[in-house]
Amino acid sequence: MKIGVISDTHSAGSGWDLPKPVLYALAGCDLILHCGDLECIGVLDCLEQVAPVLAVRGYEDPREPGDRLADTTRVVTVSGLKIGMVHDIQWPSPSIPTSPDGTGLVYPASGLRELVARKFGESVDVVVFGDTHEELIEWQDGVLFVNPGSPTYPGRRHSTGSLGTVALLYIDDGRVEAELVDVAEVHQNTREKING
Repeated sequence: MKIGVISDTHSAGSGWDLPKPVLYALAGCDLILHCGDLECIGVLDCLEQVAPVLAVRGYEDPREPGDRLADTTRVVTVSGLKIGMVHDIQWPSPSIPTSPDGTGLVYPASGLRELVARKFGESVDVVVFGDTHEELIEWQDGVLFVNPGSPTYPGRRHSTGSLGTVALLYIDDGRVEAELVDVAEVHQNTREKING
């Protein structure tokens, strides 16, 4: 199963203003997880052109009835693996602090799995989060942590005005792998195919 992970789209318009390369980068996904700071519900509607969407709210995101948009955290079970979703990994408590530059996490010396289980109300295999706009994929104490960055407002590792990143999770037979996708690179490759 292929799962798209996206965060921090910060759409100030209708939500249908997501750049097409973002949708191309998520093409072929079976499910898309949005980790908050969408700013308008239309972002979820736009992403649903590609695949079903489940999301968590960022700080000032709107609410909607139903199960598509959860308040602060949620756990999604896919092929037996549990994926914990949150916008800011420091919120709600207990927090896992980010490094001062926002590009990494500061893990406790021990008890990480228990801390994560308290945050999500149960043990999880994967944690997806956003907020920092800085992409991250790393394993810690048997838990995969993934921040997809932001496709529209990337962090300091990208040039100003450029498109950023999304992440893909590949789940097969109880195993998970993650990959970052550079949306600008997808855009360039798509243009080259069109222009032949």
